[in-house]
Amino acid sequence: MTDRLDRALGAYYGLALGDALGMPTQVMSRQDVVRVYGTLTGFEPARPDNPVSAGMPAGSVTDDTDQAVIVGRLIDEGRGRIDPLRLAHELLDWEKKMRAKGSFDLLGPSTKAALDAVARGVPTEEAGRHGTTNGAAMRVTPVGIAFAVEPLESFLDHVVESCQVTHDTTIGIAGAAASPPP
Repeated sequence: MTDRLDRALGAYYGLALGDALGMPTQVMSRQDVVRVYGTLTGFEPARPDNPVSAGMPAGSVTDDTDQAVIVGRLIDEGRGRIDPLRLAHELLDWEKKMRAKGSFDLLGPSTKAALDAVARGVPTEEAGRHGTTNGAAMRVTPVGIAFAVEPLESFLDHVVESCQVTHDTTIGIAGAAASPPP
């Protein structure tokens, strides 16, 4: 394998492993995590009372990993571009499949609101301007893999492109820009 491929796989593996490690603690406060789990040193199943990941077995990844894989595929298929409308439809299709499986691990509030707006006909350039979360940071790993950080302005254009449809806010873009692997 090439060094670049090794680094790309390492970034995806790190994302998936960190996601799976944190899965049972989704939406829990730090205090609750310590009270329930102590120090997490391995994979744990989600507790049945977790409103997001109830019933998920130890080692399961969440929407964070799934969305990153979608973004990576779209970058590849789009030859370096992410079509925002296609991203919106891919995420909505993903959620539909997850609902069919009975999963509670669905799209976050900003993502869902923006995608519902797109489904109602709101342009993709406007749909993501109202969220208050940093969910785009969870799916930006492929941007850090695919594009050089220098020149910074060009790199940030790619980050914004990955955020626009769901997290076109200062919080969303800043969180994503601070997250991709080198």
